[in-house]
Amino acid sequence: MAHNKKPIINGNPSVEPGYLNDPTKFSTLRSALAIPLEGVSGVIGVLALYRGERDAFTSDNLRILLAISSKMALAIENAEKYQQAENSATTDYLTGLPNARSLFLQLDRELARCKRDSSTLTVMVGDMDGFKQINDRFGHLEGNRVLRLFAQALKESCREYDYVARMGGDEFVVIAPGLPADAAAKKAYQLRELAKQAGFEVCAEEILSLSVGQAMYPEDGQDAEELLAEADRRMYLEKQQQPSRKNRRLYARMKCRITIELHPEADGVPIFGNLIDISMGGCYVETSAILTPGTNLKLVFSIDDGKLHADGTVARIHPGAGIAVQFKELNREDKARMHRILEFVQNSTTLYDNRYYEKLNR
Repeated sequence: MAHNKKPIINGNPSVEPGYLNDPTKFSTLRSALAIPLEGVSGVIGVLALYRGERDAFTSDNLRILLAISSKMALAIENAEKYQQAENSATTDYLTGLPNARSLFLQLDRELARCKRDSSTLTVMVGDMDGFKQINDRFGHLEGNRVLRLFAQALKESCREYDYVARMGGDEFVVIAPGLPADAAAKKAYQLRELAKQAGFEVCAEEILSLSVGQAMYPEDGQDAEELLAEADRRMYLEKQQQPSRKNRRLYARMKCRITIELHPEADGVPIFGNLIDISMGGCYVETSAILTPGTNLKLVFSIDDGKLHADGTVARIHPGAGIAVQFKELNREDKARMHRILEFVQNSTTLYDNRYYEKLNR
């Protein structure tokens, strides 16, 4: 009926696909009234009513259903679109894992539970080494295959109450409630093996590895940003111990707190935000402004020195709280300017902290 888009009145339920050729199934229903629900994009379903008597439905029953069917179809279609939009806002399209936004929300919930229960929480940040080489040599489609394979293996290897998310790019995060330190070390080893296996399965050579950093609540931080920053710092230290590994992130993040200007490419109105961490590759800015991933930005770090600016792209968002920005690929001149920016940020943060503590001691 969904194919021919025609209603059925007083049909026999026992000849429906669920009952045909199956002697173990039996229905006491004798009448069916069914209509297709046709939305803007076509038939999205079927509405069926059943009764125990034969020929129980009248043409008036059919007329009433047909009168409301378009409204029902539209309501269902809108609900499906809303669900799809909601899923896309919280789910990484490539791997099917929760994205950065979902990660922060879940981590906040887990930390609130830990504080109530006085329990522990381990956050693990994993960043692939050699992934760029896969994209360059084998192509981005094969790189995507690696990410999907690793994401699936990562999810299957974790406990059912662990939370696995893709932070963006080739960076993944695991939230593991109550995982002790010795078990976390074994887990980190397992994650490295899963990454190596995913790379070998696609490229037929040991081209991929994974650097893993861990942080535990409450010893290493009290909120999501602190724990992720500490796990990221330890992950970077592990990368530093792999001098032969190419294409790794070469610079650690610097914690800071200064006010900067954000200039979206499509809008000349500047947005102010608090820079809270920065590296040669990107930064995180606290701001209530809503900027969609992929938005191109110019970041101005000093109003007095117009040369202290950088171009970047919004990599992920934490709505109402902040955005992560990835800087565009740097040439030699850009790198020199970025070093000056990092020096300026460090000096400004030190000055800010000194003034703050002076006020406290007065």
